[in-house]
Amino acid sequence: MKYIYTSNAHLWSFPLELYVRDVNFFCFNWHPEYELTILLKGKVTLCMDGNIHKIRENDVYLVNSNRGHAVVSEEKESTALVFHFSPEYFTQTEPSHTKLEFACISNQTNRDEQRFVALRQYAAQMMLAALFDTPSSRFILRGAFNMLLGTLLSGFPVKQSPMIESPRDRKNMKTIQTVTDWLEKNFDKKVTLGAAAKVARYNRTYFSSFFRRNVGISFYDYLTRIRFRHAMYQFNNTNHSLTDIAADCGFPDLKTFSSYYKKTFHEPPSVQHRAIDTSSFAPVRENERIYLDTSASDIEEKLRDFARLNPPVPSSQLKPEVTPPDKFDRIVALCEQLMAVAKQSC
Repeated sequence: MKYIYTSNAHLWSFPLELYVRDVNFFCFNWHPEYELTILLKGKVTLCMDGNIHKIRENDVYLVNSNRGHAVVSEEKESTALVFHFSPEYFTQTEPSHTKLEFACISNQTNRDEQRFVALRQYAAQMMLAALFDTPSSRFILRGAFNMLLGTLLSGFPVKQSPMIESPRDRKNMKTIQTVTDWLEKNFDKKVTLGAAAKVARYNRTYFSSFFRRNVGISFYDYLTRIRFRHAMYQFNNTNHSLTDIAADCGFPDLKTFSSYYKKTFHEPPSVQHRAIDTSSFAPVRENERIYLDTSASDIEEKLRDFARLNPPVPSSQLKPEVTPPDKFDRIVALCEQLMAVAKQSC
């Protein structure tokens, strides 16, 4: 089984990571690498740059370096192909390509455009090549990666951000991180906007707009999603009652939890909870990524569908290619010349 591909020092110059995961983890985060995500199955919501994007199956989005973002699944089984790579891959080829920011996010109106098709194709080729540790697969992986970078540069709006982030930007991100870390430790308690504002050292009114501007959703919406994520972990991995789960995760009552569950999954939690056999779940730690086996039939089939340049043509429809006589004569003449050269060298 293959779960994750991480770059090897002797093959790659900078960090690179490629994997398929279950979109179950919700938190606000940022990292120095670019993050290219292709949704293989399901529905998710992306919060980024103060905006909310509805991501659907086959959609592609790129998170730029050090850009704050959060993703939450809207369905039970949302699956994504995720690719992290260092900005230095651009600068090693072209030194002037520093701090590049791409506008790359698809939706129902443009997801079938050739540029997005190409990104899905090259990312899938990389993931499939990573399944096999052979010399040829390494060439395919590197070649597809270079084509993916070329597609980003040629197919999407790109700008060069300032070389150094302003102290204000760094301070804002640090403040958000402090608050979200605090929420992770206190989500199961009675949390108020005023208490969080004190953690951020802002007044209540300013903090409310500050949080929405930097995270993309309101403070209470973020808190509810954190509570719901913890509740879903208990829901899927314990035998606790729904009432206990709601109370343990900070929901004021079972009705509030059930309403949010039904809004997200379009059915009451009691339906799924009765059907779950917790003994069938592989043990996982809460708040960790769940990597999926990329060689599983459904995932590999999806990747191969993305990676295929053209749909296969049935053999019955194939027409034999006829070489024109003049072209054939030139080929024969060339072969004779090569044979003559070979004899002279003997």
